[in-house]
Amino acid sequence: MSALAAGDTVRFIAARTTQLVREAQARHNCSPTVTAALGRLLTGAALMGPGLNGSERITLQISSDGPVRGLVADVAPGGRVRGFPLHPMAERPLNARGKFDVAGVVGRGSLHVTRTFDTGQPYTSAVPLATGEIGEDLAKYFASSEQIPTVVAVGVLANPAGVLAAGGVIAQLLPGADAATIDVLERGARSMPQVSALVRDGLSPEELVRKLADGLKPRIAGTHPIEFACRCNAERVAKAIVGLGHDALVEMASSSDDTEARCDFCGQRYYFSPDAIREILESAS
Repeated sequence: MSALAAGDTVRFIAARTTQLVREAQARHNCSPTVTAALGRLLTGAALMGPGLNGSERITLQISSDGPVRGLVADVAPGGRVRGFPLHPMAERPLNARGKFDVAGVVGRGSLHVTRTFDTGQPYTSAVPLATGEIGEDLAKYFASSEQIPTVVAVGVLANPAGVLAAGGVIAQLLPGADAATIDVLERGARSMPQVSALVRDGLSPEELVRKLADGLKPRIAGTHPIEFACRCNAERVAKAIVGLGHDALVEMASSSDDTEARCDFCGQRYYFSPDAIREILESAS
């Protein structure tokens, strides 16, 4: 859901992403802490998705030195979100507050944001990770790379049994925002409970915005679907196999076993018989 407030000088986007994160956790068999990290990044991508059209997409990629090594989340028009961790089963002990140590499992590194436009031309910008907690890192990206002061709150409530709740809300200052509006947002950000707890308690995206808006009387500007959806298919995977090179294709075509390929984003497995590999080889030639 997107909303505007304070004379259209503040934009809010909020989402409940519990099902999205559950799907990702199940597909990649993530540990609880990696689930929290990936879920926050997926939620961030979902919040950046409204307004995408055609073949546009946004990809968030974290490269880091923590146990997970890296995370990727991608959003396309229609709220189609997908993502994966490099090391799904990475884990860290709970932090000093008894919470999942997301910063510890992510470690130090950088956040790369790639915007691909309808023309097919991608534009990438990168910022060093601020904390590894994902929300603060996204806020730093908006402030540094897009010059948009942004409050970001993303959260995942999970346990070894699964994902209990997930969601997020962002507030972005637009031209014309005055000091009083900024004060209201800062006060709202300080007083707002954890967004995952609010989602667990049943709050809607509109209610999440009101929690952060703290009296700015936001008006709904639109609603947007969100789902875990991958763009992979057998044809695209076949094209990727061609990229392995002629010698590798010849070896696979000579094997008595099927060739298995797995999509990193969604975990879908594709199988190609030796005859199918020979057809790919002939087509590539």
